[in-house]
Amino acid sequence: MKITRFFLLTLVFSVLFGGVAAGQTSPSTRPSPGERLFTQGGDAMYKGDFAGAVRLLEQAVAADESKTSYKLALARAYQYGNQPEKARALLKNILKANPDHVEAGQLLADAYTADEQWKSVVEVLQPLLKFRHDYPMYHRLAQASYALGSIDAAREYYEQAIKLNPRSAIDHYHLGNIQLSGNLFALAAESYRTALALGIDTPVLHYKMATAYFNLRNYFGDVTVAAVKGGRPDSIAGDMYLIEPVPGSKDQFHAAAAQTAIYQLARAVADGLEPRADIRFLKANIYLNAGRYEPAFAMFKQLEPEMPEADKPLFYYYYAQAAFGVGRFEEYLALLDRAIELNPQAYQASRVEAYLKVADQYNQAGDLAKYIHYLRAAVAESPRNASLHLQLGDAFEQAARHGDAVIQWRMTLDLEPDHPRRLELLNRIATPPTTAPSSSAPAR
Repeated sequence: MKITRFFLLTLVFSVLFGGVAAGQTSPSTRPSPGERLFTQGGDAMYKGDFAGAVRLLEQAVAADESKTSYKLALARAYQYGNQPEKARALLKNILKANPDHVEAGQLLADAYTADEQWKSVVEVLQPLLKFRHDYPMYHRLAQASYALGSIDAAREYYEQAIKLNPRSAIDHYHLGNIQLSGNLFALAAESYRTALALGIDTPVLHYKMATAYFNLRNYFGDVTVAAVKGGRPDSIAGDMYLIEPVPGSKDQFHAAAAQTAIYQLARAVADGLEPRADIRFLKANIYLNAGRYEPAFAMFKQLEPEMPEADKPLFYYYYAQAAFGVGRFEEYLALLDRAIELNPQAYQASRVEAYLKVADQYNQAGDLAKYIHYLRAAVAESPRNASLHLQLGDAFEQAARHGDAVIQWRMTLDLEPDHPRRLELLNRIATPPTTAPSSSAPAR
């Protein structure tokens, strides 16, 4: 009886489960036609047979249009197969039915990015941020926002992208560009240094670093002495810029370190950046602002014929400063006049200051006649400035020209009755000169 029941049970199990036990697929677990086509289409796509992939995946979608995964794979095949319009249409269809489908949105954004349709990139991706915060989302949004001129948004997106992927050199570089354009020079320099360390080493990057350091007033930094056999001035030697030879010392040079404006600019040119007029103009300004007036003046003089008309007002203003630095005061004023002539709105107000600077130089040199001459020029330029009349009056008194001094002091009080030195000036006006002018006193 037991043997009979055993065989009956075996027979039942054999009938019910024999197919599975023998390795056969149950009808409920067999892949559907759509699934088979989907698998075959995916295999074809990743083998590079894009036409075959499109054909198979179109059939898969036709077999079961409810499968979003089929449509997404078909959109990829369209993109790989250079059928972007079909890919976009299909991806839009997916997003319309599934507004939270991040993968479809990212693929669609990629398609728009390829065609530089930046507004569409933002419109697709911004709503999807509430569903996913990953690096590709922020990177694409940053790129699109920057291209659209939405600088604040681009900066925020790049900052988020870098938090999620701190080793993205290109994001650090573009963030540096945004910071530089926003006058955030210290942040820009840091972003550029990071981009450089991560592998972006181009002449343009070095030029932009030079610009950042220049605006941070890091012109030459702490100048050191470097021993470079066979070195030459105004050249790069490793991580140093050789400024000039050390007098009396062979192969010894005054040198600037890598994190300075002059090194980065010289490195940009050494690496292939064309030494255009604007590049050399920046170099001249680095020397000027570092107080190296002689080479700066020579650079400006050489640049003059090459400067574009639009840049000439600023050029002549800085050229004038270099002339002042080398003691060419008349040339300083003449060059400044050129800047004022070309752009009076920007530079007209600087003429009074220029006269005062030159006057002060002659005063320090003991040339009282020229001191008075340039003070009078300043007064003529700004006749209602009480301080100028007071200064000119004091200069006349110093030259023993008491009558002229009194006139200037009276004008001072006319223009500013409550002047802080009012009583002192009244007393000086009322007091006759104690000594007569000497025969060597400057003529009126």
